[in-house]
Amino acid sequence: MSVKIYLRHTGRLGNSAWSRLVVACGLCAWLATNVALAQVAEPAVWPVTGKGLWIWIEAKTDFAPEQTNTAFKRAVDEGLTFLDPEFSTTVFFARDIRLTEGKAKERRKYPDQAAKADDIRMEVEWQTGDMNQYRGSGYRFFALNSVRSLDLRYWPDLKGSFPKIPDGENWNVSLYAGSLYNFFFRSEDSARNFIHAVASALKQRGVAITFSRFGMMWENVTPAQAAELARPNDAGVLITKVAIAGPADRVGIRPLDVVLEADGSPVKNFSLFSLLLDGKAPGTKVTLLMLRRLKPFPEESEWKSLTMEIEAR
Repeated sequence: MSVKIYLRHTGRLGNSAWSRLVVACGLCAWLATNVALAQVAEPAVWPVTGKGLWIWIEAKTDFAPEQTNTAFKRAVDEGLTFLDPEFSTTVFFARDIRLTEGKAKERRKYPDQAAKADDIRMEVEWQTGDMNQYRGSGYRFFALNSVRSLDLRYWPDLKGSFPKIPDGENWNVSLYAGSLYNFFFRSEDSARNFIHAVASALKQRGVAITFSRFGMMWENVTPAQAAELARPNDAGVLITKVAIAGPADRVGIRPLDVVLEADGSPVKNFSLFSLLLDGKAPGTKVTLLMLRRLKPFPEESEWKSLTMEIEAR
């Protein structure tokens, strides 16, 4: 397991608390079942593009250890909180962040670069329960060699998406390390510096990390979408997200555009489009043949064809 957790619990569940917990679990199960049935009964043809604003970032990887420590300290001083997917009702509050030497067993996997197994150690306090009445403290460890990606987002309606996160922490860094962990910051600068600090620690230890090169995400066109487009099922991919100020955004690509060709080659699915783009060297331009709706959803509309040129980063 690449991510470890050590917690101390300082509250106890009494009989009344257990009763409330059982009732709450039953209600959640009922809601989940009925919502799932509703979704099956009324499937959406076109996906919701999300309330969070994805922000383009080119990570710096030249932070010295002192700069990394400063970035971590500032995040803690500003009240960094985070969510762990394994503990859906728990919010964690960082009290200290530092880079530590990984366990000997993990370091032995890298005889020439043992530092690849180093950890990001977080001393934390945590709260859980319907009224955050159960609290404790402990440590969280993120193995650097498990980190695969970092993204920056801004949530205008923070409470609507993350009700337990304190007001004002609208800047979100998503860190994928086997699972997706969400860190929340009060300022864009602190969030960006956190990304720079982690990216620098990774590079210094020879750990590769992936950042978006085009500032867009995509998925396969579904049969229902293809039917509305009057095209074969294997024709094109759907752009689902575009990073603000990224290469795709700067040339005018929008969420829910459909890509049909890249440099004249037909785009039949997610994998083929990824392969076509991954082969482009930084600075190379790619010409995309696309389709775009003339009217916004959910109005009925025709689609227009357009050509755009995007640069690989």
